Amino acid sequence: MRKILLTLLFILLIPSLLSCGTEDQSTYHGYLYFAKSNYLMRFGLKDGSLSVVTNLGNKSIHDISSFLENRLLIAESASINNKVVRSISWVDVNTGQTAALYSGVFARFLEDPGFVIYDDGERLFTVALSGDSESELIFTHKTNQLSTVMAASKDTVLFETSDAGEWRIRSYDVITGTLQTLDRLSGVCRLEQAVWINDLQQLACKERSDQSKDARYVLTNLDGDVSGALALPEGKRFEALAYINGQNALVLKEGWNSVFGGQEKSAIWVYNIQSRESLRLAENQNLGSSVVYTDF
Repeated sequence: MRKILLTLLFILLIPSLLSCGTEDQSTYHGYLYFAKSNYLMRFGLKDGSLSVVTNLGNKSIHDISSFLENRLLIAESASINNKVVRSISWVDVNTGQTAALYSGVFARFLEDPGFVIYDDGERLFTVALSGDSESELIFTHKTNQLSTVMAASKDTVLFETSDAGEWRIRSYDVITGTLQTLDRLSGVCRLEQAVWINDLQQLACKERSDQSKDARYVLTNLDGDVSGALALPEGKRFEALAYINGQNALVLKEGWNSVFGGQEKSAIWVYNIQSRESLRLAENQNLGSSVVYTDF
């Protein structure tokens, strides 16, 4: 009789438990945009909804980043006459309309000064979005030796290149034209799988001293001063994807291999920088490595 009562009580509690989980997720809002081959996808933070924004046909999307209202920058490739052509375009998330901007493999937009920074595979350029300004060369590097380009403070972009097998992080100020090599920061962490935390003016990055896939994430400024570590669940492999301004939320991807067959699995997590609490938003959902948060 007692077992029956406990079973009935558990059944009655299930809706309450489910509503609690939904309520936790609904505290975060906005959308995560990501790419799956030639599809631009959208994940709703509030309800976990998944939808297709647009299909680019014979073009593959390799990287996405923020741009103007209702638009994103995308780095795409297409096979034309048996040759791979890579370019930077914008896409309107409401209409699916696209337009080519530059030939390149990476692009980032600094909204306040209105500059686009893009890389063509061997050279990094900056160009003012308004007017008829020509692209200005920032830095040259060997083919495919640039791993990451990241918008930091409103006037600054960070990028990481490999010099004789050694990864180095550099910063460039688009207003002053100042290029710096951040040697101390380069010794602390890699820029790859790192995210800039606007609310803290710090970088969340994996410690370089730990070469394992589950290395811990630390917070550091551009001078390489580490202020602490993220209190993420132990024993899990995380990759930081994006930061949500105003919500104290760092979006991460958890990766693991299934017990049977070793198939790669993924889940979406959010880590609250202020409360230091973690929440898994979705299981069996892979956002890839290039993710953009927007409120539209």
